[in-house]
Amino acid sequence: MAFEIQVSPLFDFEKVRLIDAETGVAIEITTKGALMNSWQVKHQTKTLNLIDGNDFGNGWSQFEQHGFKGAKMAPFACRLEDGQFEQDGKKYNIDKFYLDKHAIHGIVYDALYTIQSTQADEHGAYVVLKYAYVGSDKGYPFHFNLQIKWHLQKNNKVSVETLLTNHAETTIPMMDGWHPYFTMGGLINECSLVFKSKGKVIFNDQLLPTGQIMEDFSFNSPTKIGTTILDNCFLLDPSSHECIVENEQFKLIVQGGLNYPYLQLYIPPDRKSIAIENLSGAPNSFNNKMGLLIMKPHENLVFKTSYQVLIKL
Repeated sequence: MAFEIQVSPLFDFEKVRLIDAETGVAIEITTKGALMNSWQVKHQTKTLNLIDGNDFGNGWSQFEQHGFKGAKMAPFACRLEDGQFEQDGKKYNIDKFYLDKHAIHGIVYDALYTIQSTQADEHGAYVVLKYAYVGSDKGYPFHFNLQIKWHLQKNNKVSVETLLTNHAETTIPMMDGWHPYFTMGGLINECSLVFKSKGKVIFNDQLLPTGQIMEDFSFNSPTKIGTTILDNCFLLDPSSHECIVENEQFKLIVQGGLNYPYLQLYIPPDRKSIAIENLSGAPNSFNNKMGLLIMKPHENLVFKTSYQVLIKL
């Protein structure tokens, strides 16, 4: 069998390794947060990790302080202004994590998922994780289920599919996204970046959208990143949701699939990685309505994205 699965305990959760036994490529998924924490590939004689992940040597305790690396963001992503929103005439105030005065990155990033199923064969390996949110945050008392399928396939391809089900008896606001940081074997400055943009979301000084989008085609053709500072959200052109980062060693292809029309990009100060965040809406969408999804009772939504790395000689 070309692909294998290993499951092992890690503090109060588990890690699941999906392995391509022929090439040595492996990804590590944690059942807490349902995130991809490692993506190991072979380059010449070395094994490199393409994910700037979390050090869980002491458990989960430093996850928020170290940048929410890899986080599953729902039912909102990025910043929610003052942690507040209004739905059906009622005001709600999120009771989760705040950065300064704004709630960030949703309320399920630290959820403990159960393994629903796994499978490995000659074509790939996958794990399906499930979590039932039961309204534990007073600022979002609406029940919903998350089912997440991570799939490692041949040719260094990883896909992730989210099935989200509204189990409330009312309509609920929803936004979904991912927060992975990718490394490229060196400084991001040396990489080129390309994606097809319809425009850049204008932020105020608190990194909240003003509701306006400006023309910005800076990366519509491959452009060296250099010292460019990125902490921006872009509306992708409907004709292509592909984002490519490339250097002399690797070509990383991020394919924002179903229901991810926005792309958030962030380069941390050390410039050793780049966060490529597929989003269903713009930050603060609960208030500015940019890409906001309203789910009917018992409605399902599916979100898909994939990552592939091509290794150069």
